[in-house]
Amino acid sequence: MKRTFFFIAACMVAFTSVAQDESGWTATTARNNSVATNSFFSNWFLSATVAGTVFHADNEPDALSDSPFKSFRNNVNLSLAVGKWFTPGMGLRTKISGFWGKNVVSDNADDNAVNYLTLQENLLFNLSNIFYGYNPQRTYNLIPYLGFGFMRNISHNHNSMCYSLGLLNSLRLSDHVSVVIDINYNRAQRTSPSLVPLSAYALEVGVTYNIGKNKWKKTPDVEAIHEMYQMEIDAINAQLEDERTENESLRQQLSTE
Repeated sequence: MKRTFFFIAACMVAFTSVAQDESGWTATTARNNSVATNSFFSNWFLSATVAGTVFHADNEPDALSDSPFKSFRNNVNLSLAVGKWFTPGMGLRTKISGFWGKNVVSDNADDNAVNYLTLQENLLFNLSNIFYGYNPQRTYNLIPYLGFGFMRNISHNHNSMCYSLGLLNSLRLSDHVSVVIDINYNRAQRTSPSLVPLSAYALEVGVTYNIGKNKWKKTPDVEAIHEMYQMEIDAINAQLEDERTENESLRQQLSTE
């Protein structure tokens, strides 16, 4: 009986331990795609990029070249953004970009030059986390996004609605710093009352800095933990049954003596 008592005590210690058992399950087993919600002040980031932008206007003169390397069609721009990830797979970003653009009404770069600003809200989707699970050590993240906002044509004192589509490529350097390559398309409805709608294709390169707390804690896999506990219980029950059978056999032997 003493041996049975000590065996039960040992099993209870093993049952409550967080150490890995022979089945490979642990009490800290977590779901790959499930995380605990962070506070509002967590998972914020800042971004800054330099962009090479190519402009196309509707109803351009037929003789104009479509080459993106023509000076009357391209320009260098800047962008600044602040955003927050609400989950590892979805976030929002407020982005201001532009400064120097082209209206493309002729093959003269000076005639086409305008100053403008674009202010947009972007909805971000981290496909790497959505499809492969959250991994804070992942080197590369693929993040497509949709955007909507306003373009201000400073040169012509005119505002217009605009929208964008983009593909953000993020390369992790550390917990707080990533290199970003942003390929995007922007469409302005009308750059001024006298000018036609304008499209802009941009390739942006820059950095993103994660502010403060930027990681997520994975939530426990309740089903896995329940299965682990059930396996422990089954093992204890089986061992107790063996002990009971052995004790009964010994009792019968003693009674026949």
